[in-house]
Amino acid sequence: MTSKLFFCLLLLVTQVRAAVYEASEYFVAPQMWDNSGRLQALVDKVHSEGGGTIQLGTGEYIFRSTVRWRSGVCMQGASVHSTVLKMVGTSNWSLFIGESTKQGNFPAIESVRFEHFTVDAYQMKPTSYSTDCKAFNIRPLTDAVFDDLVLRGTPATALGVDFLNRVLINNVRVIEGGRNWSEGKGGGSGIGIGLRGYEDENFIITNCICVGCGNNGIFVEDQSRFGNGVNGRTPMTEGKGQIIRSNIVKNGRNHGISIQGARHISILDNLSYGNAGAGFYGNYFMSDVLISGNQLLDNRWGIYICPASNVKGFDGIGEFHDITIQGNVLRRNQIPLQIDESIKGVEIKD
Repeated sequence: MTSKLFFCLLLLVTQVRAAVYEASEYFVAPQMWDNSGRLQALVDKVHSEGGGTIQLGTGEYIFRSTVRWRSGVCMQGASVHSTVLKMVGTSNWSLFIGESTKQGNFPAIESVRFEHFTVDAYQMKPTSYSTDCKAFNIRPLTDAVFDDLVLRGTPATALGVDFLNRVLINNVRVIEGGRNWSEGKGGGSGIGIGLRGYEDENFIITNCICVGCGNNGIFVEDQSRFGNGVNGRTPMTEGKGQIIRSNIVKNGRNHGISIQGARHISILDNLSYGNAGAGFYGNYFMSDVLISGNQLLDNRWGIYICPASNVKGFDGIGEFHDITIQGNVLRRNQIPLQIDESIKGVEIKD
């Protein structure tokens, strides 16, 4: 009897987790002037009922304001060609956020998945630039997957998610992410990840394509430069444990792949070409870093590593050591390899 009861409970939990909610049944539909409030209500409902997947059908869905995401809620479109979420407006706001877009002690958004749709932000025309004008602007985030997405024309970073643990970003195509970015501004990248929310910040970025982005194509940045206490942690242990592999980053207005503060990170087998800055740019601090098997072509710099100007004043931060550069192809870059003379502990292998 006990085993039968356990089986029934297990089956019930599985069914709840696998629950599917057709968005059209909750009036989230292409013909609506604004789907923001309706999708928010549906996200809250799915979360309150134990989680599940929201399915969007074919068509263009208009959004004029932010949707705050919840743990246990996944969203799936029909395909990147047929399901398009259009951001419309003249102010700065992000389509999907977590509890807050600010730094502080906020609960993580957990067990979520986004797949098979496009976010189009070309109709976003804010009068000023802000880093908070993204498709995704979620922090912290645990046990999440971003798969088979197209993100195009976001004024700031397209996929800007911070403080990640056990997160996979796969097959995300970004077109002109950070299109309103200009030199000297922050943010404005294709894929941008902030570090220092967890001691182990394990994530993988793979099989992605970033074309014509602003500040960086793919960007990893330690958040300590903006002050202590990120996600309530003081002192903050440096996050570690990331892989950036088999991506294409091209024709960017600044750097291709940019690592500005990281420990225990591998940058492997990427193709970065035609960028106005470096194919690979390392800055702020780096340790236990492997840069291997990449093709860095037709950039201003092939590989450029230098300390940031604002490193001083952070105890234990700003060190560059145990950096291995091995088996990369650097061709037709204006400057193939530049490493600041102050940086020690770099090993260059054939």
